[in-house]
Amino acid sequence: MMISMITYRITPFLNLGEPREPYHIPGAEWLRDAVKGLMHPNSAELKSSGVDTSLFHNHNEQTSHNKPGYPLIIYHYTGGQFLVTGINEGAFALAQLMTLYHEPVRVSNQLLVSFSRFREVNQEIEATLVPINYTITNYLALNSEIHREYEASAPRSKITILEDAIHKHIGKDLFKHLGIDMAVSEINLTALPEVSPHRQTYKNHHYLSFNLRFSACLKLPDYLALGNGKAFGYGILEKVTV
Repeated sequence: MMISMITYRITPFLNLGEPREPYHIPGAEWLRDAVKGLMHPNSAELKSSGVDTSLFHNHNEQTSHNKPGYPLIIYHYTGGQFLVTGINEGAFALAQLMTLYHEPVRVSNQLLVSFSRFREVNQEIEATLVPINYTITNYLALNSEIHREYEASAPRSKITILEDAIHKHIGKDLFKHLGIDMAVSEINLTALPEVSPHRQTYKNHHYLSFNLRFSACLKLPDYLALGNGKAFGYGILEKVTV
């Protein structure tokens, strides 16, 4: 199946003296708030163009409940850049919104943002004969029960737990919700996981955060996300190029 993705770079401009630390964190909640602030005044126009505006915040607009499934707009801080990536319908929605803004826009008293198209990809998801190496950054892989099992396990068992988690997140989350009908090949960690010394807090739960490198006989585009907190840039997937 073909995946269509579009990514915009967001450049923040802060008032002199404003602290920059809240903007340079793994979770990109502030970035979603900024884009939502640009979407809301234009929601009627966007809806008339066929845009599902709920994709920008991933909530049902009638009930305010979280929408199940895979987020089609991902807000992330990757490679030292603030990025917003749309997938399939999310790519269409994001592109429609960005056509309405051609100059930097003030989204709060402290913050002004500008947007530029960074990357556009149409890629077939397919099996490969040769394994491809990937990284996952700030991966929130494990729930509290599996955390306890992980921390009590021997090194080889820890690797197996993480390989199983990646396999599940690709097959039972990414592929299932994007309608990709293919089996997930064997997942192999190719380096010991780098574990953050500080737990990340997401939706009032505390998670270990992993930076991982793995291989799989799958061709996947960069900037998909796996695990918990995907919409906010946790678990960003990228091919290893060196």
